[in-house]
Amino acid sequence: MIKRLSLISASVALGCIATILPVLTSIYVADEDAERREQDDLQQLAAKAVIRTELVTYQAFAAIADMEAVPGGPCSPGYIAQLARVIFNYRYVQDAGAYGGGQYLCSPLMGDVRAQHLTMPPPSWRSNDGYLVWFRQKNPLSDVRQDIQIGRNGNYVSIDPQSYVDLIDLARRPIAAINVETNTILALSSGADGNDMLNAWKLAGHVNSEQWYYAVARSATRPLGVVVKSPRSSLLGNWTGVLVMWLSVGVIVGGLLGWLAFRQISRQLSFPATLEWAISRRRIDVYFQPIVSLTNGECVGVEALVRWNLNGRYISPEIFVAVAEQNRLIQPLTDLVLDKTIDELSKLLRSRPSFYVSINVSSEDLRTHRFLNVLTARLGGTGIRPAQIRIEATERSFMDADATRETIAAFRNAGHPIYIDDFGTGYSSLSYLQTFTVDVLKIDKSFIDTIAQDAASSVVAPHIIEMAHELGVEIVAEGVERDVQVEYLVQRGVQYGQGWLFAKAMRVNELILWLSESRSTLQPTN
Repeated sequence: MIKRLSLISASVALGCIATILPVLTSIYVADEDAERREQDDLQQLAAKAVIRTELVTYQAFAAIADMEAVPGGPCSPGYIAQLARVIFNYRYVQDAGAYGGGQYLCSPLMGDVRAQHLTMPPPSWRSNDGYLVWFRQKNPLSDVRQDIQIGRNGNYVSIDPQSYVDLIDLARRPIAAINVETNTILALSSGADGNDMLNAWKLAGHVNSEQWYYAVARSATRPLGVVVKSPRSSLLGNWTGVLVMWLSVGVIVGGLLGWLAFRQISRQLSFPATLEWAISRRRIDVYFQPIVSLTNGECVGVEALVRWNLNGRYISPEIFVAVAEQNRLIQPLTDLVLDKTIDELSKLLRSRPSFYVSINVSSEDLRTHRFLNVLTARLGGTGIRPAQIRIEATERSFMDADATRETIAAFRNAGHPIYIDDFGTGYSSLSYLQTFTVDVLKIDKSFIDTIAQDAASSVVAPHIIEMAHELGVEIVAEGVERDVQVEYLVQRGVQYGQGWLFAKAMRVNELILWLSESRSTLQPTN
């Protein structure tokens, strides 16, 4: 009897151990995964904060350039009236004026103050390109307010420091903007401690803290950096309670969880195999979404979009493309899209030499000539011009600049224009355009959605458009769904649009019918 009880006790103990160990292991793994996700999310916030600092600084520089172009002498009524326009045109500029001889001369807010002899202290820092910066300059109109002032050639602008850290963040995580050459805090969001954030910057975010995560990011174009932090959270804070709970649940719950986990893991493991099977059997479809000229509504080309119908259920491209990238299937998938695109559009492309199709290419194929060689061989003997096959790459594909720069140049030398897809959502928006030669920017739908709306991100679209014009590249606006967006884009010189307002993605036979109907509506009437 005692032996039997011992055997039962041992079985129960082993069952409990078999139940608890996987659970605690899973909790530990989940805790590690949650920590990684929090750190990734924090790094994304830091990248967005850097873009904000670049944008605010860009506005200050643009405002000063406009001031330098104002005719006539400083402080005349006409001069001050023109400076008032500058303040109105630039969202982050609070005041604009003239200075000289270590004194304020005039501004729209102060008026002509030359007779008051309001002194300006020496600048806090001078940039290599001739800009003077006062980090914490007391505003003559206030006893308490301190602005960031940026000046050059006798013209200055005042910027509210909070503009550098004014991001939409529901978690309200502390943010600091820093001049990296002087290690000076430019701005702090609410709840941020200057000494703490500056120390985190000097340690590159590697702060030994049990309460906070830190992340840093640096601008590639200006001596600006940001530090952000968020509170740590842990799934293992109450590990004793978790242990007691699972001891009481026992082997039955462990078996049930094991069965559910087995089903889930089996489903996940089989998905890449199913995708590989679909690619090898050419069961992946290609749809085409028109790209139209915003000025006359004519369709100039299409984007090839991949679609997958698995047993009557459409799988989101965001899901299976990510699986393809993680399981070394993205190159066979891209090759299949190319094959089907040429097979289905070759007649249309030959009949309309100015018509084109753009194909999305992964970052993996931007590091070597593999896909370029496949594309060149596939076009041989088809009569399709290289310029009719255009290459789309997302911003993150450009992050490894050294590996991709030569491949991008090779595509363009072969006659294939390069598009940057989803522009504005990556980390290097304002920097890599200086090191890469591209042909077209595609503004991400998230920014087009904010047009004519009072949203914090609505300021991004006009600056991307202005940047593209300065670089001499064409623009495609993605996700156009309303006429008011078209009017806004046309007024700002955006050439092309893509979205449901014009047409959804469609099969090739539907595309040809749609093109025929669209061309008939564009024909002049007698």
